[in-house]
Amino acid sequence: MNVLVWPLRHRQVLVVLSAIVLGLGLHSLITMPRQDTPTIAIHKALVVALFPGATAAQVEQQLTRPIEAYLFTFTEINPVKTTSVTRDGQVVVTVELHEWVKDKEGFWSRLRLGLAELKQMQLPAGTLGPLVNSDFGQSVALLIGVSSPHHSYAELRRSLEQIEDAIRTVPAAGRIKRYGERNETIYVEADSQRLSRYGLGIEPVVAALKLQNATPYTGTIKVGGLEVPLHTRGRFTSVEEVRQQVVYTDPLTHNVARIGDVARVERRLADAESLLRIDAREDPALLLSVEMQPGNNIVEFGRHLQDKLEETHRRLPADVALTVINDQPGVVAASITHFIREFFIAIGAVVLVTMLLLPFRVASIAAMAIPVTIAITFKSLELLHVELHEVSLASLIVVLGIVVDDAIVIADNYVEKLDHGLSHWNAAWRAASELAVPVFTATIAIVLAFAPLGFFLTGSVGEFIVALPITVAIALTVSFGVAMFLTPVLCLTFIKQGLKGQSRTISSRLLDAVQGAYARVITPVVGHPWLTISVAVVSLPAAVLLLPLIRQKFFPAAERAQFVIEVDLPLGTRLEATDTVVRKVEQSLQGDARITNFATFVGTAAPRVYYSFAPEFPRPSYGMLLVSTRSDAEADSAVRDYTAKLRGLDPAARINVTSFQQGIPVDSPVEVRIVGPELSQLRRLGDQVRAIVQRTPGATQVRDDFREAFSLDLQVNSEVANRLGLMTSIIAGEVMAGFKGLPVTELWEHDAPVPIVLRLNPGERESFGDLGKFMLRAPVSQGSVPLREVAAVDPVWSAGQIARRSGVRTLTVHANPAVDVLPSQVLAP
Repeated sequence: MNVLVWPLRHRQVLVVLSAIVLGLGLHSLITMPRQDTPTIAIHKALVVALFPGATAAQVEQQLTRPIEAYLFTFTEINPVKTTSVTRDGQVVVTVELHEWVKDKEGFWSRLRLGLAELKQMQLPAGTLGPLVNSDFGQSVALLIGVSSPHHSYAELRRSLEQIEDAIRTVPAAGRIKRYGERNETIYVEADSQRLSRYGLGIEPVVAALKLQNATPYTGTIKVGGLEVPLHTRGRFTSVEEVRQQVVYTDPLTHNVARIGDVARVERRLADAESLLRIDAREDPALLLSVEMQPGNNIVEFGRHLQDKLEETHRRLPADVALTVINDQPGVVAASITHFIREFFIAIGAVVLVTMLLLPFRVASIAAMAIPVTIAITFKSLELLHVELHEVSLASLIVVLGIVVDDAIVIADNYVEKLDHGLSHWNAAWRAASELAVPVFTATIAIVLAFAPLGFFLTGSVGEFIVALPITVAIALTVSFGVAMFLTPVLCLTFIKQGLKGQSRTISSRLLDAVQGAYARVITPVVGHPWLTISVAVVSLPAAVLLLPLIRQKFFPAAERAQFVIEVDLPLGTRLEATDTVVRKVEQSLQGDARITNFATFVGTAAPRVYYSFAPEFPRPSYGMLLVSTRSDAEADSAVRDYTAKLRGLDPAARINVTSFQQGIPVDSPVEVRIVGPELSQLRRLGDQVRAIVQRTPGATQVRDDFREAFSLDLQVNSEVANRLGLMTSIIAGEVMAGFKGLPVTELWEHDAPVPIVLRLNPGERESFGDLGKFMLRAPVSQGSVPLREVAAVDPVWSAGQIARRSGVRTLTVHANPAVDVLPSQVLAP
């Protein structure tokens, strides 16, 4: 009682404290960190290792198995959720840690050291890596496209550097990364017939380039009292010097052959490993992704970035266009503004209903309690580092009606005390003290109803939803405190008489009507208690029986004015063929008024622009379009339209049109896994399961993660080859240099190297028949030998991609639900 009386005796202090709290709450609402969705910690990392020249089966045996065996020696690693994808020459292991691991960065550092030791002890020679990429979970705040029809990639790069310099001055700026860079390369494309004419092969050209373009240590010369360093200068400084480099001299005639005599030397853009376009334009384009440091206000960060971009754009050439592909600060600002608007609409609705059904002064006191409660809640959330996002704001909307109830019952009890003849003072403290236990019990009951969401939901789901029980607990606890301490003071100050004897008002008549209707309903219910209890008991199993009829989905689709179009072709498809299909998709987007812009990625994927979006690992057979629309509703309609429009665009391509989804990143919403050691058995069972899923209503994009690939095996005739001095590694090296290209050395321009790459000219490496005609230089006879005389070229189909989970081979059949179909409906029996 003394605690409840103190605010009544020191009303001025309480008023001042309330004013301070309102100011602090308003300051927190304006300045506290905010984002679209809660932050989810990423417990994953990629372990990538390369083994050039090995087939997928060889990589699995010699790299994947040892790496996985080593990974599973760590108790921190969750083997159930650790997967790997093995392809020709590479393996990518997705490692997931247990949720109890706190120091993730410390563990990743230990893993890097351990894998370096594993490479030295167990992995085969020629292995590149393993490398640990643990920094791919942060989503980008801003994705900026820079393009120009009249500037080269080098000139665009300088413009991009100016933008980077400006962005780094923003204190909250995090990692900045470029995409789409293409550097110039000097290609030395040899003519094998001319090489044979001089008795040359690939190796003498490589040796001439390397030995000439070197900076060897020349030592010093001592003269008198001096020791002077010697520097031998002979490195290439121009393309012409490369062209004039001597590779052959006839000792009798003194005739010489230069590189320009046996090869075409040309400086141009390097062959693309991936392609990037903005709005389907052919202009050179680069992308810049900007991340924000954790704990900052992304909306404020976006305003600072926008100011810097506008300032920098004025200094760039007039024809350099800046296109914002992904504006996360703008998305968050719009989302938070929407939620706050809905929040205050809810407050207004509660106040309006209170005003209609209660006397004006009682309703006013209840309404005055709301801003104080919300202000303290906002400040408490800021102190507990709970950010402002859709979950915390939705939680406030959920409890808003309960928050106002606490003040109403205290004010109503105060008026009733006045009607019973108590003094204003006694009515004020008794109104709170008599209801303290019931109100407190109701508060605790509601808090405990939401508490399991914070304790029993673990992992990413728990991290996403944990703000809900915290916000509810804070808001209801604050509401109880305000009802106990502030509401009696407001009643004592503003309500001077009870309801008895007052004239009938519209609100009192409306309240009487509501009470009369309630009395008519409750009277028969109370009059038949056993029937009422029986109905209540039966309602529980009835609800359980009706549950399967309700469409179930844990996380809804994100309300985002963006969607993604993925183009996936068979493994082994070259980049140019993938680009042809992607261009067809681009053409279908042209002229759609709903679309504001789109970025095209061929051979790679866009960076992580949303927390639940998991980019694909780069490969030539994959393409992606990140499409922005004017509104999230138009994005939904575009997904429906283009899902139907692009179906069957290319028979060999899988084209997936999808919106962004909330929740945990997954490869596909529906998965059926088959585990076993034998590839043939997995393939057979996978085909059967895939046929079943394809017949399932609502299932689309049905595929599996085991893929076959076409390759050519060079079966070396060791007896013939060895007599000529052609060992397997020599043959492989010369073929690789001739057809793929060998980076031999580089020409330095200021602080930038320009690679020099040696390979055959295009006319001799564009058909399978050219492989057999390729001329090898025999070390023993110093003559030229066609490849077909020492090796047979055999075309084979083999496993091009092998997927594993928990260290064992696992074929997964993937499926996406059709538009307006939920994954639970696809899986339903």
